[in-house]
Amino acid sequence: MVITIVILIILATISINAVVGENGLIQSAKNSKDSAENAVDRETGKMNTLLTEYANIMSEDAGVTEPGDGGGSNPGGGSEPEEPETGNAIDGTLAVGPQLSDGMTPVKYVNGIGWVKTTETDTGWYNYSEKQWANIVLGDATFNTSGSYEVLDETKTYSMLVWIPRYAYKIASGYHQSSAGNISIVFLDTLNKDKDGVDYGSKTKYPTVTNNAMDDYVIHPAFLWDGVALAGFWTGKYETSNNGNKIQIKGGVQSWGRQVGDIHNICIGMNNSGNSYDLNSADSKVDPHMIKNIEWGAVAYLSQSVYGIYADKKGIEENSSNYTGGGNSITSYRINVGQSTTGNVTGVYDMSGGAGEFVAAYYNSSDASEDGGASLVNADARYKDVYSSYRAPTSGGTFGDAMWETSSGDSGSSWYGALAHFPSTGNPFFVRGGTNYYGAGIFSYMFHNLADYNSVLAFRVVIPVIQ
Repeated sequence: MVITIVILIILATISINAVVGENGLIQSAKNSKDSAENAVDRETGKMNTLLTEYANIMSEDAGVTEPGDGGGSNPGGGSEPEEPETGNAIDGTLAVGPQLSDGMTPVKYVNGIGWVKTTETDTGWYNYSEKQWANIVLGDATFNTSGSYEVLDETKTYSMLVWIPRYAYKIASGYHQSSAGNISIVFLDTLNKDKDGVDYGSKTKYPTVTNNAMDDYVIHPAFLWDGVALAGFWTGKYETSNNGNKIQIKGGVQSWGRQVGDIHNICIGMNNSGNSYDLNSADSKVDPHMIKNIEWGAVAYLSQSVYGIYADKKGIEENSSNYTGGGNSITSYRINVGQSTTGNVTGVYDMSGGAGEFVAAYYNSSDASEDGGASLVNADARYKDVYSSYRAPTSGGTFGDAMWETSSGDSGSSWYGALAHFPSTGNPFFVRGGTNYYGAGIFSYMFHNLADYNSVLAFRVVIPVIQ
């Protein structure tokens, strides 16, 4: 018994030492834990050192910011690029983006869907370098939900307009010739700087002309509205049509033929209080009006530049019933893209052939007052272009209106063989675009009097947004 007890004591002592002794299981486990923690600390220290060194290197690079510091082009370190601010250009071509006011909704065209509502910071809204011009609809438009899109209902009334950005231009060839030439354009902001900050502010004086080309750029005069520098203006995408004796601007309907005086009154009434377009009723904000001769020229020159389609006879609207967009279907414009100033659906239609268009311009105010023209003659100067002669811009004549600069002269022909006839006593009103059967072309200009007025002569709207 004693021997057995002694043996058990010896075994117990050995077991205790194996567990709690200096090299026992518990001490070994503690040593392993300490070793593991030390290894982690060493690796963490190395990682922290590497991160510190990396941060120091990156901080020396001015073009890179640390994640989450709020700097650089992507504040907060998110993966999405920063959206451009409202009013900024989004296409890398314009110096300033299209200007919006009350009642104006940006739309873009999506193949297979149609015109869909978008925002002014959507990079798909426009790209002038790709001949994709900005479009809006006014508050008379109706949208239907289709999947993720709000789609314009083209079966109902709507009014669509296209943005013409502020620019300086230079006719590089074909100046005062019947053969079409080239027009160079530089887009500007209201301080007359281009997208790279180059200042064109001194280019307000008309340049000299050498070998049928302008020697320098000049800021187009259409972008000065009653003394205010405009970033651009909105012009009707189509000739105006009649919706219950109110303006609509949509494709696939007949143009609205009116007398000049009626046109002026109808256009300036678009922003009357309670108007159906939701436009601001203050003329100091938006100032709708009948397109002027100088504004017609601004659209024509932009079309003739690399930012549009050269306005040759391919774009003539052939239908004799004067349907907007070239046909009596609401989607005819999609087929007739050759009639657009861009060669695609984003441009301005009906400016070559179809119905000739009265513009807010005349010669000899006493004649122009007769037969319904008095309201335009008596209108404020900002709404009209008044001509007293037909002279070269270098001799005090007008410029930018696509007449002298882009024709061989009165009773001659304009670029692409379009008609060129300056108004005179007894025929004081300007008609642009020609007709589908006579003198057609975006550079066409001719005279008319209201005694010969007929429904062939349509009109177009312009809406400047005044900052």
